[in-house]
Amino acid sequence: MEKRYWKRVGMYVTEDFANEWIEKMNVSDGQGGRHLDEDIDEYIVSRPPTPEELRAEIKELFEQPFEEVELPVESQAIIFADKMERNRVSILKELKAEGHTIEEAKEIFQERIDVGVADILGVEVGSLSVGLGVASEDDSGADATNVE
Repeated sequence: MEKRYWKRVGMYVTEDFANEWIEKMNVSDGQGGRHLDEDIDEYIVSRPPTPEELRAEIKELFEQPFEEVELPVESQAIIFADKMERNRVSILKELKAEGHTIEEAKEIFQERIDVGVADILGVEVGSLSVGLGVASEDDSGADATNVE
């Protein structure tokens, strides 16, 4: 099964998977919108690609020979966390068999994810909100100092 690295999604894909992904995603009609470019502190107009543009991108990608690339660290971290989550039940059972309570096992499991992801990304543990999808109070998204 032929695969190619699709930079847009940061992973290797098959042509069938890429085309299915295009069909499933809520793609743009080409209208676009505006977003803040923090580097220049201005709103700029952006236009997401249309399904036709994405299909042409995939066609061109698969016309090229296979090229092995090192996955971006963000993709590596996602793959690591996904692998851990797929093995969650067996890891928790192993930790329970070692004498840990279920609460301790869950904490140890989460620590392993946190340490692994932080190591891959080259950041300190605790500098990211990873795992259970719950942001800490410090990372709630609210900024009380910037209220008008």
